[in-house]
Amino acid sequence: MSAKAQPVRRRNRDEVEGAVREALLRLLSKGRPFKDITVDELARAAGLSRTAFYFYFPGKEQALMSAATEVTGELFERADTWWHGAGPPEQLVRGALDGILQVYVEHAALLRATVELTSYSQEFEDFYKGLLDRFVLATADHLRRERDAGRLRPLDCDVVAETLVWMAERCNHILIKQGRSPEELVDAMTTVWVHALYPDST
Repeated sequence: MSAKAQPVRRRNRDEVEGAVREALLRLLSKGRPFKDITVDELARAAGLSRTAFYFYFPGKEQALMSAATEVTGELFERADTWWHGAGPPEQLVRGALDGILQVYVEHAALLRATVELTSYSQEFEDFYKGLLDRFVLATADHLRRERDAGRLRPLDCDVVAETLVWMAERCNHILIKQGRSPEELVDAMTTVWVHALYPDST
């Protein structure tokens, strides 16, 4: 007597969306430009039909937004070790930059795809800027706390925060691609950030 077939458990929304993000990461890790990845192959890689894919995402761009938002959460956690950590400024800055760079290296293909899409999608460019603005605002708030505690050089917290965040984004994106080692980048950015923000010890 044959055993009864076990019912197939339906995946919930979080599981399906997670499967799509993972499938997108796998496809991007093979070196494919995002524009060449089709909805059909993304759906298949996630174990979905094309119709089911569109039930969860309006298009592949929204799937990339979902994946980028998740990775941004990891980056934010690393940055927060500077914003709310305890210790010497150079140690906190270096630790945060090192953690951020580790995430960039781990998710390099995805982050390259996000920058790729900003070059031809205004919607995605606005979305990406919104992600970076979150870091700018948090950094500016931290600089104001440091300034109020008397630890900073005289500076405009908002302008400097925007400059530092975009400096890190461009360096991590472009210089890693050009072959700079993570150690070189962390050393260079730590030196620039610490000397730009904090008075030199006498």
